Amino acid sequence: MTVVPLKLKLSDDKLQLLADVARARQSNIDSVLEAIVLEWLEREVRLRRARQTLVQFSQGIGNSQPPHDAARRHDAYLYGKT
Repeated sequence: MTVVPLKLKLSDDKLQLLADVARARQSNIDSVLEAIVLEWLEREVRLRRARQTLVQFSQGIGNSQPPHDAARRHDAYLYGKT
């Protein structure tokens, strides 16, 4: 694992909140910040995968054979009703 030094600017109230969270978790600020960053990165990975899935899905939209009004004219197609 590579350690990367970071500079983080927080207001006094946010720093106090971070310290409170660390104390409540019986941890230190570094560990809490690491957990926050890891959770954010995991969420970003999930979002990227979801976006790629949507792009792949959307490439097929509009390429199907008609009729494209099957939902609107459901009964007509199934039962010959107009």
